[in-house]
Amino acid sequence: MAISSQTQTRQSQVSAAVTIRLFGTRDYEAIVASEILGFAGFWHVPWALNPRKFGMGARVHPDARRQGIGTALWGRVEDALRAREAISVKTQVWESMPEGLAFAARTGFREGMRAWESRLDGASFDLPTFRPALDHALAGGMEITVPATEREKGRDNLRRLHAIEAEIAEDVPRPPDDVHTPVPFDMWREHLVDAPWAIPEAYFIAVVGGEYAGLSSLFRPQVGDWLNQGLTGVRREFRGRGIATALKVRTVLAINGRFGFVRQPAWITLQKDFGE
Repeated sequence: MAISSQTQTRQSQVSAAVTIRLFGTRDYEAIVASEILGFAGFWHVPWALNPRKFGMGARVHPDARRQGIGTALWGRVEDALRAREAISVKTQVWESMPEGLAFAARTGFREGMRAWESRLDGASFDLPTFRPALDHALAGGMEITVPATEREKGRDNLRRLHAIEAEIAEDVPRPPDDVHTPVPFDMWREHLVDAPWAIPEAYFIAVVGGEYAGLSSLFRPQVGDWLNQGLTGVRREFRGRGIATALKVRTVLAINGRFGFVRQPAWITLQKDFGE
């Protein structure tokens, strides 16, 4: 949404707004004084879709904080959410950002869950130590392929991959009041297959007996010289066979802290309830 009227903060005059698309479902809202000072926005969460539940994000430039800009932005978002008869809205704040956590608490958010980010220096990964896990899975009949190869075998294989990812995503931890909903195929393809940050050659699919058993992928960040780990998972009937470990080794990564990941401060999911 866009701001069409002026909002007076304690030290800055909010005079205009721009919008930034986010995942194709809602616009961000940005404040411009003589420059962009901050932005906020809200959206529906495709993988836990409820028309009255939303996610949101907000940012204020470090030099413009403590001037009421965040409060003004939140006020606009809250009004818009109430107008849509929202039940709740969730956001995430890094554990190492005490000012953000304090602001969320003042505006009525409460903690819902924590998820820890882990980082691995690729140069420190001892691939020879873990290579036997991959070799063992391959010797047991597992194959590892990529989407391009599967698409050459049949047009429907991309939809098969989407269905398997949706099935695996059902078991991804989420806030207790969220109910999993599959991301529509076209949206999934746009953001996970055809997007500029996608790395098709690093989207690995485990195949056992002709069935897709699991997957693991990497994707590029918008900025930075690292890679991000996407979803890694195995279908329930194929678990306990070392497939996830083999996939992680294939992507030169590993599960959590087991193979050298260093845990970072938690991302805290915070929720504000508006009531029915």
